Amino acid sequence: MNSFEVSISIVLLLSGLLTLAFRNRRNSLVGFRIGYTYQSDFAWRKANTFAGLFITGLSLFLLFLAFIGVAPNSFVLIMLAGVLVLIPLGTAVAKRAYELEELSTEAPEKPQKPIEIDVRPYLILQLLVLLAYLLLAATLWERLPGKVAVHFGPSGKPNGFASKTVGILLFPLLIQPILIAMTYLLREPGFAPLLRFSRLGWKRAAELFTLLSVGVTLLETAVLLYNAAFIPSSWVNYSVWAFLGLILVAIYRILRVKGKG
Repeated sequence: MNSFEVSISIVLLLSGLLTLAFRNRRNSLVGFRIGYTYQSDFAWRKANTFAGLFITGLSLFLLFLAFIGVAPNSFVLIMLAGVLVLIPLGTAVAKRAYELEELSTEAPEKPQKPIEIDVRPYLILQLLVLLAYLLLAATLWERLPGKVAVHFGPSGKPNGFASKTVGILLFPLLIQPILIAMTYLLREPGFAPLLRFSRLGWKRAAELFTLLSVGVTLLETAVLLYNAAFIPSSWVNYSVWAFLGLILVAIYRILRVKGKG
């Protein structure tokens, strides 16, 4: 049993229970918060009931895996897969509830008109960067050792390892679909939180998801080049700090919108 895995499972369990506890109250802190749920009390209840039950079930399953001693890599992959499944399913539940309320003649208040958005430029950039990474990984595959460094300490020295299939391919191919899916779902008229974002705010959100996707790919590229003996490990740490700085700037740009544009 790994204390880190148990802690992650308990945090997810608390998140699921809090989501269920606040499923009848729209708020900006706790819950499955997308445009559909911000625009409709009915969609909020439906989506957060589903998300709360899903997260609670996922956390209990992960807790079971932690107690039986599943490999850390498998634990992380299963957790990421669960998150990847939750995003589209939760959005589908919220969208269906939103549409039902919109059609209902008994609804006391109709949902607000959503923002129309275009995500193609952002998706194309993310997919091109991911494709470039995969081509580079294929080119350098034979230069990689059987075990590759995937985690680096403050000094820059590697302190976590995985097989090259997991470290070079599976991690990026599980993380990237989540970010690409989040960007793709912005095309849904009700996905951008209308009560929090204007059109300019939606654009900032799309930029953030794209920056996350491209940044994670570039970090994976630095790890790949280190394991192929092209760059020193200190460059990986420099890349992480640069990436975090850019993310903070992107988040600041979102927070500054406050309904503009």
